[in-house]
This record gives sequence, C-alpha cells and structure tokens, in this order.
Amino acid sequence: MIKQLGREPGLPSVTMSITVFRNFLREALFKLSRRVEIWESTGRMNFKLTKQASPGNLQDVEDDLGGNIDAAPIILAVKVSAKASEVRNVGVCFADASVRELGVSEFLDNDLYSNFESILIQLGVKECLVQADGKIKDAELTKLKTIADNCGCAVSERSVGDFGTKDVEHDLVKLLRDETSAGMLPQTELKLAMGSAAALLKYLGVMTDPANYGQFQLYQHDLTQYMKLDASALKALNLMPGPRDGSKNMSLYGLLNHCKTAMGSRLLAQWLKQPLMSVEEIEKRQHLVEAFVNDTETRQTMQEEHLKSIPDLYRLAKKFQRKKARLEDVVRAYQVAIRVPNILATFEAVIDEQYKEALDEAYTNKLNVCGRMALKQSKY
Repeated sequence: MIKQLGREPGLPSVTMSITVFRNFLREALFKLSRRVEIWESTGRMNFKLTKQASPGNLQDVEDDLGGNIDAAPIILAVKVSAKASEVRNVGVCFADASVRELGVSEFLDNDLYSNFESILIQLGVKECLVQADGKIKDAELTKLKTIADNCGCAVSERSVGDFGTKDVEHDLVKLLRDETSAGMLPQTELKLAMGSAAALLKYLGVMTDPANYGQFQLYQHDLTQYMKLDASALKALNLMPGPRDGSKNMSLYGLLNHCKTAMGSRLLAQWLKQPLMSVEEIEKRQHLVEAFVNDTETRQTMQEEHLKSIPDLYRLAKKFQRKKARLEDVVRAYQVAIRVPNILATFEAVIDEQYKEALDEAYTNKLNVCGRMALKQSKY
C-alpha cells in the first residue's frame, strides 16, 4: 500500500520488511536492470544519499542483497575511434568490483561491431559505459548503445572528459597489487582501453577509498581464445536463463547448474559464454570432468561433505579487506580454514594414476601452497 510520507503534498512511500526489500533490490538490479539509490533520514523530511547501485556496480548494497550472487556483476566501458570507410578501433575496460579484477582489450571491428557484441556476451556484461553524444548525434555511439541494449546491458552515458587518459596510469599504480610501475605494463600501450579504464575507475569511485589500493589485478582479455557468440545465438541456444523464464530447466545453465557454491555457479556461467577454441584446453577440461564422473566417491565427498558448507570466498575476503567483517564472517572463514586439510586428503586419496596428475595440477598443488601461506601467517 502506498502511503504519503510527511505533510502535503508528501512523498509517496511503501514500508517493506527486510525480506521484501532484498527481493525488490534483486528484481530491480538483476531482472529490470535499474539503478537504485538509498537515502537515509537525517531529520524531519531531510534525507541524504548513502548508497548507490547499478547492475554492474553492487559494492554499496552487497550486504543488503543478502545471500549469494550467482552472476558476476561485470561492468564495461568502451571507447571507439572510427573514421569514414575505415575499420573501427575499439578499446574496452571491464571490472568485477566485487572481486577487484580489471580487464582490458583492444581490437579492430567492422561497422556492425560484431567483436564488441561478442565480448559483451563472453563476459556477461551487466552494465556498459559509453561516451555521451555531443551537440551532433554520433551514429557510432548509437550503434554501441543499441548493441549493448540488445545484449541485456544497462547503458550509462558518461561525459567525454571521463574518458581522458591523463591520470589513469598513476591511478593504476595505486590500485594494482604488483609494485611494478604502470608504465612497465604492456596494457598501458592500449590507449583506447586506457581511456575506457579512466571512465570506469571514476564511475566506480574506487580511487576515493584507500582500502582499494594495492588490491586489484589487471589482465588482458584475448577475444580469439573463445568462440564468438552474439545475442541472437545466445537466445537461440537457450544457454542462459531469460528474465521471464518460469522454470530453471528452460536454459542449459539451469539444467547443468547443480553447483554447491556461488563461485561454482559463476564459473559455469562463464564457461558457457566462453566456449574454448584450443583443443588442448578443451581436452584438459574434459579430463578433469571425466575424473569426477568416474570416481563416484571423490565426487560425492566433495559435493556433500566439503563444498556444501563453503561460503562465497571472494565476497567474504572483500569484507575483511574493507574492514567490515563481523564475528559471523570470522567464524565462516575459520570453518573454511579447518576444512582445507580434509579437502586435501580427499584429493590425495585418489589412486588412479590417469587422473591424479590432472587433479594435483588443478587443485592439490594450489591448496598446498595456500596451506603453507596460512601456516606462515599464523606465526606472526
């Protein structure tokens, strides 16, 4: 029921329980691709803006959403250099701010921007930043907006000045985990991508929070690693669930997704939208799947005893980095830590030599490294 808040003319308002509020947030951000602002009362009919969120930027409302987020909130900025009768140069920068990853790519494209559409599909982009039109409407920007909209991305227009590259290398030096100077990074040679990076960093506001310094990773995305899919192919193949799907079994993702963790669900979505092109990589992935299919005991032990109780580690780690972790988060991290030796023992118990090497490379060796690092930290 809509009520009037305050004196006439009043402010139309609705009172919601926490559960209804969380469902409303999810519906607005994930299904309707809307932007949300949360205002806090500072007195009689006085409010201040405390949180903002959009489909690609959930940092302020991660706690309010509650539970696990199945899809990574990828946001992408794009900058184009196009001249008449020439191919288009496209530079993009994308981020999942929740796990503090930045990616860049720069490529040639045709007048239909098929490569740009393909990268939107591959990454599962939720929001796209484009330059705002000047006094004269730009046909190339209109194409980009149309493609992004067809791919289900929310489109945000930013000023041309936001795409300037003046300070971006200095900002990257602060944000990246490696102490290497940004000038030493090969990615900084991608000028269009760096312009996109500048707009993206400003939009996310990561430079305003010192807790982000030294926390991000930067990598270069290679379009040629994956099969190209456009929006039409994605819909025709029913790879991912649509906003109006009544049953989860109406998509391939819904049929296959029996993952026990939110991280697994996100990885499955990524794999479906990024079909591998390398025969060697395909066979390596198939070999790991075969190992779990043929070893029923290992598969069931991992699913029912270990993975079932693993929380979303990316978002749990971020709470600690932002110094917003509560006692329950400490307990969840502790429960994961004490479970690692049992997970290691499960993999080490595999005796089939044709699979043991692959499992060691993919899991056991990495878990052993993490265990040694944890032991080293516990001495301080």
